[in-house]
Amino acid sequence: MRITYPRSFLSLLLIGFTIVAAPLLVALFTNAVAFERLAGLSEQAVHSAVKVTQASRSLIGVITSLERSARQYAVAGEATFLQTYRTHRDNFKAIAQQLDERALSEGQRVELTAIEKQEEAIHDLIARSRPTPELSSRLQKEFALLSDRAQALVRIGDQVIEDGIEQLRNQAVKSRNNVFWLVIALIPTAILLIAAFTFLIARPINQVSDSIRGLGEGDFAKAIRIHGPGDIVRLGEQLDWLRERLVTLEAQKTRFLQHMSHELKTPLTALREGSDLLSSGVVGNLNAEQREIARILQENSIELRKLIEGLLNYSAVHAKASYLDARIVPLRDVVRRVVNDRKLAIVAKGLRLELNCENVSAYCDEEKIRVMLDNLLSNAVKYSPERGLVGIKLYHEQGDAVFEVHDEGPGIPEPERDKVFEAFYRGTDVPVAAIKGSGLGLSIVKEYVELHRGRVEILDGPGAHFRIRLPRKREVEEAAA
Repeated sequence: MRITYPRSFLSLLLIGFTIVAAPLLVALFTNAVAFERLAGLSEQAVHSAVKVTQASRSLIGVITSLERSARQYAVAGEATFLQTYRTHRDNFKAIAQQLDERALSEGQRVELTAIEKQEEAIHDLIARSRPTPELSSRLQKEFALLSDRAQALVRIGDQVIEDGIEQLRNQAVKSRNNVFWLVIALIPTAILLIAAFTFLIARPINQVSDSIRGLGEGDFAKAIRIHGPGDIVRLGEQLDWLRERLVTLEAQKTRFLQHMSHELKTPLTALREGSDLLSSGVVGNLNAEQREIARILQENSIELRKLIEGLLNYSAVHAKASYLDARIVPLRDVVRRVVNDRKLAIVAKGLRLELNCENVSAYCDEEKIRVMLDNLLSNAVKYSPERGLVGIKLYHEQGDAVFEVHDEGPGIPEPERDKVFEAFYRGTDVPVAAIKGSGLGLSIVKEYVELHRGRVEILDGPGAHFRIRLPRKREVEEAAA
């Protein structure tokens, strides 16, 4: 599945922050709405319950006033008390009307209806009866029942308040649980979103980093393609342009070396033939000083020829170093082949050879492995003293095939260990009897090791001690692909 990126890296960051923050904002908004609704319900419920309770208690006071004025009228029979009763009755009806307009529970509404009927019956009794002590006594009983109902209405209101508080408490607990589970759900969601956008952001950056590292390591064969935001893609195109320029410059350098080497061969051949003629006495006998000069010319022409051949070989090696002819190779056989090739030089110096090779196979380019080992063994033979010890070790360790080559020569000084793998570099601590090389052997070793996705290192020792680690399969398959 191809991922579609925005046009710029900044846009990708803004989109990422927006999407990651969106669930958090939704959660905050949802919680705010829930708590606002809960607060509104709480305020409404408390306000209504308080108003009903206040009206119910006021109703008790009005009933007491009704009873007092009604009984006074029943005993004295004066119109003033009757008028007072009617005034209190108007207040009673007004309060009852207020209660009736409120949102009452079913129990409250039943009780309020009963109170209104009871009061209506008392009013009818007063209207059709004459003021007598018996009427006063009967009114006392009727108002006692009315007061009891009013008290019951107050108790029902208190219970309604308690039930409302309990419902609000349950609603608060429910809201809190909803918030808790919402937060629990948001945590993995936010983590997944952060991980996804971290991958989207890191992927093009890693591609750019790998491309730059490949250019630094001289891997110019693979085209650079960056998948990401538009500005990162353009950066990848610029890196690919740089790769093509480096390929062109590398080709120009190789052609320059080849041309210069061939051009130098012609005057070198003349110089070599002239020095041979002088040394052989064809043009006349030479005295001792002349023979010494001819010998110096002859030796330096030989060394110059070797340097030119080294340049040609390096150009050919460098041209072939971009690919691997890889297959399963028994490395112990390669070691034996290299030793046989150098057997005459080893015998000529009386060197002792110590082989400790396990039966190790690897997926590699056999010819390049042979060249690597031959260069290392050649250096070991060259720099070893007479009757010295040269050792080759082969074993496997943690999925790698490991070669070690060591000798008893002067070794490599610590300051020069980072330089000996550079092309054309020759160490300063060279034995007088040793023939100077071109300085390309270790450069080729390092180039071939890196092509196999391995590494070469110099170990401490009495002499030179090299160790090469090569992946036995997977990384080399990727390099050869």
